Amino acid sequence: MEILIAGGAFLGAILGRFFKVFILVPASTFLIAMVLTKTGFAGPPPVSSFVKIILLISGLELGYFTGLISTDISLLVQGFRGLWTRPRSSASSRPAHLG
Repeated sequence: MEILIAGGAFLGAILGRFFKVFILVPASTFLIAMVLTKTGFAGPPPVSSFVKIILLISGLELGYFTGLISTDISLLVQGFRGLWTRPRSSASSRPAHLG
């Protein structure tokens, strides 16, 4: 179960990095279908399946949020990097006339 939650979080991070929030609906539907399909074959109690679905969707959303933050962090780091490379104070480029 822990591997499925970690996999859902990883999938969410990839989706958060490249897609809008609307991608969570089909991804969540796919995860629910996977859990319910396995439930039909194995036959655990419905409460256990419900808990698994909640944990998988929570992991997916947490991963999506992490993917969004990672995109913003990389942009923020590039902005700070630009501050370090700019000259602090530059002399005037016009020649001085002493006439």
